[in-house]
Amino acid sequence: MEQFTHEEVHVESDINVRFELYESVNDFVPEHWHRSMEIIYIYEGEMDVTVDRRRRRLSAGDFAVINTAAIHATRTYEYARVQLLQIPYQFLAQAIPGYDHVRFDLTAGPDAGTCAAAPGSELPAAALRRILTDMGQLYARKPLGYSLRFSSLLYEFLYTLVSHYQVSIDNTAKVQSQKNLERLAPVIRYVKEHYADLIPLEDAAALASLNPEYFCRFFKRNMGTTFTAYVNSVRLTHVFQDLKNTDLNIGVLLERHGVTNYKLFMRNFKQTYGCTPKQFRRNL
Repeated sequence: MEQFTHEEVHVESDINVRFELYESVNDFVPEHWHRSMEIIYIYEGEMDVTVDRRRRRLSAGDFAVINTAAIHATRTYEYARVQLLQIPYQFLAQAIPGYDHVRFDLTAGPDAGTCAAAPGSELPAAALRRILTDMGQLYARKPLGYSLRFSSLLYEFLYTLVSHYQVSIDNTAKVQSQKNLERLAPVIRYVKEHYADLIPLEDAAALASLNPEYFCRFFKRNMGTTFTAYVNSVRLTHVFQDLKNTDLNIGVLLERHGVTNYKLFMRNFKQTYGCTPKQFRRNL
């Protein structure tokens, strides 16, 4: 069984997965990972999904499958309506034989080429899209016995993935990736709990049992961003949420969330959200 974890995913007991329909406006979720498989489906608007340092922009009707332990980040622009499905590792390991040695790659299936579906059938990607749509409609209505139907759709979704998009993974690479995540986990956990404090690079490196110089390269290679940029992005998202949900003075928010470099923060905020904090508040 895989041991590494970073972000815990809470499931709904009647369907054994996390399922959410939500609206997002200029939201940014920094790099993270978890043991669950995550599926993001866009109903309206756009979202950038970065997985293992590869970015893809999803528009209405697009979806992404994020494998177990894949480091990923998301960013929406303006308004987006999103469906989120997270399937726990335990569920996947029981449902899919040899799950620890496979992953799913949507670019490896028959949809990657120019082939057309046979008469009376549909391409696998279209089938996955239909299943996700049915899930969303079913979840919104929750008719009598909905959990039974939801479970059947979930297994149909996994069956389609296994049948058309399953790829084997190299065990050596898998073990190394797991070791890297296990080394990163205490660092990410510490940042999550102490982001508002000063976090010296030397302290972060010590949590990973690495010297500072090598830690910088190690963090960038695995997370796709520098350690300093990552800490700043975590602070940024907390400030953004308080801008939306409180009337506190902007200076107070910066101090509360550990922002000490005002110019850098303003540049990062504008690059991420397309406006200044004052402009954002004015448009709420």
